[in-house]
Amino acid sequence: MSARDLMNISAVLKRIELAERGQLEQKSKVELLDLPDHILVDILFLCDQESRDNALMASSLLRQIWDENVTMETESKDCNDNYLTLDCLPVDVLVYIFKFLDLKSLGRIAQVSRQFRTLAYTECLWIRTATRSLASNQLHPASLRKSQAKMSARDRVRVGLAWSKGECAQNILTVHNIKYMPRLQLQRDKLWVSWGKTIWCHPRVKNGGIRSTTTKMLRGPKDDVSSFVVNEGSGVLVCGARDKSIFGWDAATGDYLFSRRYCHSMEVSAVDTAGYGGSLVVSGSRDATVAVWAREMDKGNLLLLANQVNVGDRVWSIGICQDTGMTAVGTGARFGTPPLRILDLGTGEVILDMGSNLKNGAGMLDTQFLNCNTILSCGYDTCARLWDTRIGRCVTYWVEPYDETVYSLGTDRVNTLVTGTSMYGRVRVWDMRSTKSLYCKYSTPARRGQSSPIYSLAMDSSNIYVALDQSLNHYNFNNN
Repeated sequence: MSARDLMNISAVLKRIELAERGQLEQKSKVELLDLPDHILVDILFLCDQESRDNALMASSLLRQIWDENVTMETESKDCNDNYLTLDCLPVDVLVYIFKFLDLKSLGRIAQVSRQFRTLAYTECLWIRTATRSLASNQLHPASLRKSQAKMSARDRVRVGLAWSKGECAQNILTVHNIKYMPRLQLQRDKLWVSWGKTIWCHPRVKNGGIRSTTTKMLRGPKDDVSSFVVNEGSGVLVCGARDKSIFGWDAATGDYLFSRRYCHSMEVSAVDTAGYGGSLVVSGSRDATVAVWAREMDKGNLLLLANQVNVGDRVWSIGICQDTGMTAVGTGARFGTPPLRILDLGTGEVILDMGSNLKNGAGMLDTQFLNCNTILSCGYDTCARLWDTRIGRCVTYWVEPYDETVYSLGTDRVNTLVTGTSMYGRVRVWDMRSTKSLYCKYSTPARRGQSSPIYSLAMDSSNIYVALDQSLNHYNFNNN
């Protein structure tokens, strides 16, 4: 044991001794002896022999608890037996031995005794497997920011196995009577969803559900919201609408920040933000242009046009790498236009075209940066693709088995990919280390017999949220 552990144990023993003498004032906080018996026994098991003996001598209550829970287990042993049993080994030796066991064997060891259970649940025994877990590994900072809590290594392994096997609970969170094309944005404590002209903020509750009431309703556009994004760094929510307008709000308070109408000659189909504090807003439109807008914060958050680029065909999606400013634009891929074009926000020039060999009309409906050099996309070519900007081409792809358009995608940016298709609310989960899907789930529609695309989806380490035309569905993989 370390010197710090010995110092803490000595302080606890002193407090126990003072408490028995009546010299310690009563306090409202929980003391050591207030803990349940099984926890006190676990603590004593982790102490070395000398510290444990001192603790038992200092407190008659601890001695009684120890005798009732442990001594009876060892009464059957012959004190004259001249051999060393496994449970007599030091804690660090046992933990080292347990490192060589697989998960199933660790589970069996945990059922042998209370001491073995405590040691088998040690974090260091589960970390290696937890880092390889599907979706629940929480390795990437972006994925961790969206998760409601940082899970222990053993919980990450448990939830990762549920992801691998498709063991989850599905429920419908909200239902609407009118058909929309909703969009989703996920934060640690909030779920944002757009229905028509309004963006709703739903507080998240335990196990990934949402409250029945909303905390914010953002209104501004005169027509339906086509796309919106929440900038985590600046806390700004920006949306583009079918009435050719762009609006911005403070995501924390819901206060209106800025707006600009008639930003393009046709509807704004994609938006994203970049720069310090979300100082740049990038919008794409059906009129085949991408516009870069600068926020003049000193002049009442005015949006001033900084640059405009014609990409050759309508813009379906925009993704920005926050570290480099590199912008991926997913186009309609008609009239000889590449489906994926890379822009430099600084100069406004197209620096790279990818996917020119794909068929006509293979538009990219969703794009996301995995890191500064790789991009995920999906669209009308019935595939999800991984692109590498260093070699300028697709390096791997995942084909939808039912030959359907892939409308949306989500990822943990490590090894998990989730896609949503154009029919039957089908959600498919992939291990990115393989080109074969693990399984698919069918999202329950608002009305029996209906078929709806997955217009948008969001995920964290334990949940998937999917937006259908009339309902918001939830898959929970941490269903204890």
